[in-house]
Amino acid sequence: MRKDPSRIFSLRLSLRQFLAALSFGTLAALTLFSGLAVPLGHGLMAEPSEVFVTLGAAFSGPIGGIIVGLLQGVVYAPERNIPSHVLAGFLWGAWYVVLYRWSLGKGRWARAALWAASVPVYYYVLLLPLHIAIASATLGVPFLSLFLETAEGVLPEMVCTLLVTSAVIAALPERWAAPLE
Repeated sequence: MRKDPSRIFSLRLSLRQFLAALSFGTLAALTLFSGLAVPLGHGLMAEPSEVFVTLGAAFSGPIGGIIVGLLQGVVYAPERNIPSHVLAGFLWGAWYVVLYRWSLGKGRWARAALWAASVPVYYYVLLLPLHIAIASATLGVPFLSLFLETAEGVLPEMVCTLLVTSAVIAALPERWAAPLE
C-alpha cells in the first residue's frame, strides 16, 4: 500500500506509537513525582518532565502527543496541565513530523538545530500561554502579569529541555530519529 505524499502526517495511532507515548508519558509523570521541581508561585512549577513530553510527542506523533500530555498532566494541577499539555503534545507531535521530513537529506545536525530553535517557541508561544490562560482564569490573576512572572521563572526549565532534547535529536541515528508509524 503506497502512502499518499500529500498527507503530512497520519492521525492514526499504531501500537508502536502507543507504547512510545505510554513510556514517555509515564517517565514524565514519574519525573513530577521525583520532586525535581522549582516552585514559581501561584501553584506553578518548573520541572524537567518536558524533556519526556517533547520527545515523546515527537516520536509518537500527534495522537501519541495527546497521550503523553495526558499522562504528564494528570499528576499535578490537572485542570491546568491536562488541556495545555494535551494540545501542546498534539501540535508538537505534528511539528516534529514536518521538521523530520524537512530535514531528510540535510542531516541530523540540521534537524537538531531546527529543533533547538523551536523549543523556545514550544514554551513561550504554545505551552506557557495555554497553561497561563487556564491558570489566570481559575486563579483570578491577570494573564499578562502571571505570564511575565512565570516566563522568567521557567527559563531554566526551557534551557534544560532545549539542551537535553537537542542533544538526543543530534545523537540519534537517522533510523531512530524518525517519528514512529
